[in-house]
Amino acid sequence: MGKQLLRRYGLAAGIGLLVLGGVSAIGIGIANGGLAQAEENSALPGVWQPASDDDQAQIWRFVLQSPLGVAALNQLAIEGFISPVCEKTLYTHEQFETFQTLLQVQCPAPGGVSTARAYDEMRVTFNRFEDTIQDFSIERIYVD
Repeated sequence: MGKQLLRRYGLAAGIGLLVLGGVSAIGIGIANGGLAQAEENSALPGVWQPASDDDQAQIWRFVLQSPLGVAALNQLAIEGFISPVCEKTLYTHEQFETFQTLLQVQCPAPGGVSTARAYDEMRVTFNRFEDTIQDFSIERIYVD
C-alpha cells in the first residue's frame, strides 16, 4: 500500500507537485554524474529506527494530508531535494513511534538554495498530534 500511495502522489518517480495556499512548486532534480552517495554520511542519533512498510504508508498519508507536511515537502522541492535520484528514507522515533518521524533525503550531487554552501543531505523531523502534523524542523547536512 505504501508504494501505491507514493506512486499516486508522484513521489516514487521523485517528481512532486505540491500545493499550499494556492501556490504550487514543482521540484525536479537532475544529477550530474551517477548515483554515488554523498562523500561522507553523517550518522543519525541512536533514537531513530527505519520505519516499517506499514509505518511508511501511514507517515506518507499524514504528511500529504497535513498543510505543514506539504509545506515541508515544498521546502525540499525549492532546495532541489525532490528528485528521482535522491534517496528518501523514513525513520520512526524509538520512544514516540510515528508521532515523531524523520525523513532523510540524500542526493548524489549537493543542492540547496544557498550561494555560500551546498548540502549533501536534508533531514525533516515531523511532530504529529493525533492525525495532524503540528510542526516540523529542517536540518541541512554538509561536509566541510
